[in-house]
Amino acid sequence: MTKFLIEYNLYFILLAVVTIIIVGFVFVKKLNTEKDRKLELIIGITAGVSIIMVMYNLILNTHSNNRIEENRTAHITLENIQRNWLSPQIELSQAYPEGFFLFKSMTPDLSHDRFEPADYDPAKRNQIEIVSSIRVFQAMEDFLTIGSHDLTGSNVWINNFLMWLQSPILQKNWKALSFNYSKDTREMIARLILESDKLVLKRLKKGHLTNQDYDEVSENFKVIFR
Repeated sequence: MTKFLIEYNLYFILLAVVTIIIVGFVFVKKLNTEKDRKLELIIGITAGVSIIMVMYNLILNTHSNNRIEENRTAHITLENIQRNWLSPQIELSQAYPEGFFLFKSMTPDLSHDRFEPADYDPAKRNQIEIVSSIRVFQAMEDFLTIGSHDLTGSNVWINNFLMWLQSPILQKNWKALSFNYSKDTREMIARLILESDKLVLKRLKKGHLTNQDYDEVSENFKVIFR
């Protein structure tokens, strides 16, 4: 549809330009004036048409650049969702049974009790939890880098981080691994952990958390993107 409109506008502009040139030349030819004056008028008409074409080209380029930026932003959003939201959780679910415990603690609003494994490799579980924790913390750092270009909205990502960081396993590993991350990431995650702990207490009182419980935090959670 957009391509059709651009082509339609191009034809319209070209028709208008040709019309202006023809009408201008006819008008000049009919003037009862000196040849030099007619030549000046013809040059003026040509210059005017050139200006119109330059302006149209600028408008066309601006429109094209806007479309490129919109497509780039949409691509960043989709890629970010896949890499930093879906992938960490999919990877943990695929690491069952050792990945079960971290996955369960990162999704406290869901019930997993009937599926807790009895047999697993403790050493493998420890390694998976460390690697997955690094993966999650990196997703949070990436959020500060590209969050301003993500169409999802920062409050949605903050809600997700608030849910994940209610995990005692993540919080324990953050204490050991936080030196690997930048100061602004440390500052944001420290605030997220404080708010996550409040949500844990609220769940204990209420029995469950609602969308509003998360939104009340995320809508007032200040984020300074890079």
